[in-house]
Amino acid sequence: MQNVNKPIYKLIPPQEMIQFMLKYSFFHKQVTQIPDSVIVTKKIDFDKMTEAFNIEIERNDCLRLCFFKQNGNIMQYFRDPYRVGNVPVLEFSSDEEREKVLTEDARTPIRMLKGEIFRLKFFKTHDGRYGIYICIHHLVMDNAAVFMFFNDLFAIYDHLTEGKPMPKPLGSYEERIKKELAYVEDKSNLEKEKEAYTQYITKNGEPLYLGVEGPKLLEAERKKKKNPDIMAPSLFDPIHDKAELTKKTVPLELSKKVFKFMEDNNVSGECLVQLAMRLHLSKINGGHLDTYFISLCTRRRTLTEKRSGGTVTAPLPWRVHLEEDDTFFDALEKMSEAQVWAYRHMDYPYLEYRDLQRELFNYSAAAGASTMMFSWFPIDEKSMNGWDYEYIGYGLGRYIMVLYTFAMKDVHSGCLKTSFLHRTKFVSTEDIDALQNGMVKALELGISNPEITVKELLEKI
Repeated sequence: MQNVNKPIYKLIPPQEMIQFMLKYSFFHKQVTQIPDSVIVTKKIDFDKMTEAFNIEIERNDCLRLCFFKQNGNIMQYFRDPYRVGNVPVLEFSSDEEREKVLTEDARTPIRMLKGEIFRLKFFKTHDGRYGIYICIHHLVMDNAAVFMFFNDLFAIYDHLTEGKPMPKPLGSYEERIKKELAYVEDKSNLEKEKEAYTQYITKNGEPLYLGVEGPKLLEAERKKKKNPDIMAPSLFDPIHDKAELTKKTVPLELSKKVFKFMEDNNVSGECLVQLAMRLHLSKINGGHLDTYFISLCTRRRTLTEKRSGGTVTAPLPWRVHLEEDDTFFDALEKMSEAQVWAYRHMDYPYLEYRDLQRELFNYSAAAGASTMMFSWFPIDEKSMNGWDYEYIGYGLGRYIMVLYTFAMKDVHSGCLKTSFLHRTKFVSTEDIDALQNGMVKALELGISNPEITVKELLEKI
């Protein structure tokens, strides 16, 4: 590399986890990028939006990240502010054309080591709306950072076009990197968290894999290895990484009830939707009531951190043990307790936790007991600076995990929307259909009668 007259940093643990993902999909580098678009009804002057984006580059330091290899390791530094020139403007004659073109871009790897960290495109839809698409490397932004980016970009645009006040300054990702590196350099932090995680994950014995496809993968592993006691099948296959993004929508009337239930009972979507999915998994896996997901945590505590870019999100273990006589409300309380525990211990690097699991349970490099990775996207009507918008993600075509599920309120339709990125070798579209249907039934039963027991729920879903 050329000489850099800037501070150089190692990757922080959340970035290391992203880079580690390539080991389980080593032919397809697009698995480490985020392709999103926001479509709005408000007319956009694309020249003004380009100007807004150039201001965003000055404000949002993660957009100035550069990466290079040094002794086999990925290193990074922050370049000075720069400007982009002409941003491509696409015009689509149908939703199908937009989906096809932008999905093709989403599946094209970003040349991160050649100075490319994102691709930005503007577009017009067939029904007279306007859109902004960004495909950005996951080492640069996580999903929370992408949402914040769009919000800030629209606020800058409103300032340029309508004279509204400039949004408040953004937090510094560079300062967060310094803080994260200092944390892991203090080995006492890691030792303390290792002890806490050991107690947490072994409290109810070794976790059992509860597959979306039912017990067939676990049973096949036990038969293959001639060991009926295996609890976690080998599912991380770096060759067969083909994946589909299957999108589902909960009917509007039920969605309204779900959001009202959340508001009336101060329940997070993260807990409610996960619980409904977990109940389905218990139903199709012999009634086993100990479910284990990996949930993504944004790890943004302060207002300044919430208004910062970069990748700081990390996967956290959410293991929840229910009893048959627990009510739906009881189960939600246990979900909330698991969430609070995870948030209190969010700074333990996921790769350290991964090694700990292998040490505790003698896992192979390809084995794991968690059913899925799960994200709740906490976006609403105010999330894009108050603009009327539709948020759309695009499929990568390949992925490293068996299943990554994310859910959110779709402001455009008012519905609860769920999306499932699943490896087709392990999880079929029919499995996803069943998961969605089971989740919907559990939501209907639980929110209509929160005192219903888990046993009764499993009999009815």
